[in-house]
Amino acid sequence: MPGRRSLAGPFVLIGLGLLLLFSTLHSNWGPWEVIWKYWPVLLVAWGIGMLWDHLRARGPDPGAAPRRFSGGELLVALALIVLVVGAIARHYSAVPAGHYHFSQTVQAQGAKSVHAEIVLGAGDLQLSGGAANLLEADCDYSRPSQKPQLTYSVSGTDGELDIRQPSSERVEFGTSGRNDWTLRFDDQVPLDLTVQMGAGTGRLNLAGLDLNHLRIEAGVGTVTVDLGGDWKHDFDGRISGGVGTVTVRLPRSVGVRVEARGGLGAINAPGFTRDGDAYVNSAYGKSPITLSLDVAGGVGTINLESLP
Repeated sequence: MPGRRSLAGPFVLIGLGLLLLFSTLHSNWGPWEVIWKYWPVLLVAWGIGMLWDHLRARGPDPGAAPRRFSGGELLVALALIVLVVGAIARHYSAVPAGHYHFSQTVQAQGAKSVHAEIVLGAGDLQLSGGAANLLEADCDYSRPSQKPQLTYSVSGTDGELDIRQPSSERVEFGTSGRNDWTLRFDDQVPLDLTVQMGAGTGRLNLAGLDLNHLRIEAGVGTVTVDLGGDWKHDFDGRISGGVGTVTVRLPRSVGVRVEARGGLGAINAPGFTRDGDAYVNSAYGKSPITLSLDVAGGVGTINLESLP
């Protein structure tokens, strides 16, 4: 079918738009964990359809008029219909979930620096400083299988902290409920911080933390990263978003250089100046301290905000 553009991309965007619209109208509906886990099914459907088209083209009548839709497009559309209809149907037949709480305090145990890794498959994450201990965690969730797994170990002066949502073999589309994590760190302990979110909302107030390195990977949802404050030393970080909005709030008092790359979306950076492929603030090159960030977006918007 020469000259005809594929419709698989528009089908995917329409399907995501319908899911986002329904989740906005029904705040207790959360299919994103399943979508994040099973989206490769769309690739499989597309591949099977392309193979079918290739075999048809080599058939006994290769000169036949081309069809309006390719096999890949039809299979992707069918997979999206099954996904949307199944998710909505499970929403109305879902059994109300329970309420569980997880609370734990972690002492630094003599560690002079800590690598902390946070993995949340689906839910809302609030992260900040101000804790009296290395970590103070409070999590509310709706199923026993969502209970966070937390481990901490110290080798010499280095600590390794890991808190993650367990991977579940059985994930339900329409289960109403919550999965909210509130994590507070000690401002005085140097951190290498890694955050991986599959789907949900992230509000990461990192002002005041002693960060050496930062890496944030977001799947579907909205993530706000606040890096305001008076930083005492340089640090570098990488923030990547999938489908949704990534907002990074940055200080004016120290130099900032951000390499920002958007996918299918806009980059808004009022108060910043383009420097080649990067965005810099007025203190860049003048301040002895520089925050260096790499921010990448998928389908959505990147907002760079300059704080007072």
